[in-house]
Amino acid sequence: MKLWRASQSVKVGGNYIDFTAPDLDGNDHTLSEKIEGKVALIDFWASWCGPCRRLSKSMIPVYEKYKDRGFTIVGVARERDAEAMRKAVEHDKYPWLNLIELNDRIKLWNNYGMRGGGNKFLVDRDGTILAIDPKPEKLEAILKEKLK
Repeated sequence: MKLWRASQSVKVGGNYIDFTAPDLDGNDHTLSEKIEGKVALIDFWASWCGPCRRLSKSMIPVYEKYKDRGFTIVGVARERDAEAMRKAVEHDKYPWLNLIELNDRIKLWNNYGMRGGGNKFLVDRDGTILAIDPKPEKLEAILKEKLK
């Protein structure tokens, strides 16, 4: 019930849910520590989700433009096989931190109220969700306003 209530806050104007997940080297990272003081895009994706990967790749130019101005991206891949994620990250050349949700151990998709594929949550410095699944153009418009 606690997780269900938390997932109900995952909407524009609500707050993101913090979590700790490993990277591909097995090092744990806590999301709030990685995004503290920044506008952040939490990018939930999977190696097997073509639309997720295309949208993630389209964020690379925006990331490169704003990463030194207080913007970051943290990717989280929902996988059954860490090697598939490793190959996808190498192929797509994501320049940001990517974490793995292996076999739904952390239940992130449930916690965030997602079904199946991925979503992207743009979070302000105070933890408020600014947008869900913004396209690169919308993301950049919001960043221009927030990172003046």
